[in-house]
Parts: sequence; C-alpha cells; structure tokens
Amino acid sequence: MTNPIEPIRRAVARRLFSPMGAPPPARALARGVALVVAWARLTNRPLQLDAADAVPALDRESRALLWHVLTETISAAGVLAAADIAPDAGLAALRALADRVRQRVGADPPRAAMSGNQDEAPQIFVLEILTRDIEPCLGRWLPRLDAWCRTGGPDRDWPLTGLCRADLARTRQRLVERSWQIGIALRLPGLDRLLPERAATVPALAAAAELAAAEAAMATMPDPASRKAGWHIYVEALAAVPAGDQASGQGALGGALAALDALAGEIRAELKTMPPPGSDRGADPVRALALGLLTEDLLPFLAEWRPRYQKFAASERPEAKWRRAEECRAALAATRQRCLPKIRALAVEIGAPPPADPAGIAAGDEEAPLQLPAPAALS
Repeated sequence: MTNPIEPIRRAVARRLFSPMGAPPPARALARGVALVVAWARLTNRPLQLDAADAVPALDRESRALLWHVLTETISAAGVLAAADIAPDAGLAALRALADRVRQRVGADPPRAAMSGNQDEAPQIFVLEILTRDIEPCLGRWLPRLDAWCRTGGPDRDWPLTGLCRADLARTRQRLVERSWQIGIALRLPGLDRLLPERAATVPALAAAAELAAAEAAMATMPDPASRKAGWHIYVEALAAVPAGDQASGQGALGGALAALDALAGEIRAELKTMPPPGSDRGADPVRALALGLLTEDLLPFLAEWRPRYQKFAASERPEAKWRRAEECRAALAATRQRCLPKIRALAVEIGAPPPADPAGIAAGDEEAPLQLPAPAALS
C-alpha cells in the first residue's frame, strides 16, 4: 500500500539520540525504533537515519477534512472489531462510513496546486481510501448478501458468512492503517493509545479463486425454501413410515393407509412452496427426493389399496375378516421399505439425523427397556 500522505516527524537521528549524546531510556529507544521499522515495512521505503520525512504543512481546511475522516474511520473500525459480527451489520457500518466520507470530501474540491508543488491534495488521499479500501469490500459482498436475502434464507444460514467476515476483518486492518497515516499527518500525540497496533503488512481481500470455490460449493446446497420444505416432509415421513412396524392389530391397516395418504398430501403441499426448477440453478436434490417419494412409492400403493380398503371398510366388518388383509399388509411393508432409503437421503440433504434402522431395532429388542432418570437426578 502506498502512502500519499506521509508521516510528519523529525529526523530519525535527532529523535533517537539527544543533542548531548546521552542515550535515551531503553523503553523510549525501543518504541522509536519500532515505529521507524514498522513504517519502513508498510511503505517499502529504505530507512534514512540522517534525514526526515518531508510533507507539506496542512492548511486549516485540510486538517478539518482529515480529522472528520479519522473520527469516522475509527468509529467504523470499532464496529468491525467483533469477531462474530453479522455480515449485514458489518457491511452496514462500512456503507455508512463510505456515505459520510463521500459526502464530506465532495463538499470542497482541492485547491489548485501551486507552481512546482507536486504534493498530493488530502482530498485525493481520502478518495483513495474510498476506492481502494472500502468500496471493494462493499462491491463484493453487498450484492451477494442481497441475493441470499431474496431467497428467504435466514442470515445465520448464509454459507458465505465466514468468508465475508474474513474480508470485513481485512478491511478493518486497512482502515486501521489509514487511521495511523492520518493521525501522523495531523501530528496527533498518543496514537498508540488511541488506535490498534499497526500490522506489518496490509492485507488484501480474499482471492477471487477462493470466493469462486465457496460459491461453487454453495451452488450444490439446497435452496433455503427447499430445505425448509424438506424438513417438514421429513418430520411427517418419520411419523407415517415408522421403522419396523408391521401394522398389526385391529384398525392398523386403516391407520397406516390414512397416514400414508396424509403424507402424500403434505408432500404435494410442500412441493408447491419450493422454487420452480430453472436453468440458472442445478438440480435440487430435495425436490427430486420428495417427488420420488410421492410418485414412485406412495401414489402407486395408495392408488391400488386405498379404494380396496375403503370398499371393505364400508361393510363395517373387522379387518381380521378382510380376505386381502395379508396381501395389503405385505404391500404396505414393501412400500415402507422403498420409502426408507429416500427418507434417509432426505435427512442427509437437510442435515437431519437419519431415521432408525429397522434391523437395529429388532436386534435391540432383547436389551433392557429405556427408562427415564429418577426425578432426583434431574434436580
């Protein structure tokens, strides 16, 4: 990073050594050397122990401009200091900083340069802060955050949150360095108490390849609306397709048929809430699993056995008297077995725990039954 406004300080030799040749206190000497070395690292300028850095004296208007920018920049850097800052809050702080600085620097144009004076106007330095430090972060992340918000997904589920926070932290470090530059130009004392420590290098935003990789991984994730619908379907499917249940007992077949019929209705309703497929997005695995569960597993069974059972139920006889009860029970068990792999796959896509394995349930029948802890253990 270049420093159009350079620090105002005395010659290094005169700062570090007294006129009488008496060495200064070790603490003051170390602090002076650290400031010089840090500045050399940041500006890539050679150390000049026998000369002072020269900058033009600032007029009253320039000092007022730089003081205003310094106070606004310090305030924004303080907001961005939180490690867990929400992306929308961090970007809002940066946008407010950009608006205030732009309004202030746009109010007064720089004075015409005097003949032979090549010094850069403070307004140009302030514009560089906008164009090189603030706007790149806003231009990268505001459109992406707005696009996520339009999907209806909650802010906490944004897959790019970590990368956005990292860029906000890098932008804060750049603002801290700019604050040091302005403070030194204004000859403010005690900057080490006012500002965070200066970094040896000023970071750039995350590389474009890193951002592209994160967005490619994000493209394979379910749409927020699909994930929400998939969760509802998953909850209903766990109740309608219990693992290991053989639908035995009076009225069990009727109850199982009603549960699968209700599940089919829930799937149809949730599919209508999912965004329609389009060329701008890949295949939605949640939608595909829900459609397969409905059209391949539930509807064929219901289309065959629902009217048969309704016809028998109209006779008001017990299910034990139905001559096709065992056939229906076998078809019901086969349907459940076909549904379970899709339900498990749906759990993986939405990040839910998988349903219980019927084999595991059967193997655990001989174990001691689950018991709740005694009330005293809960206190």
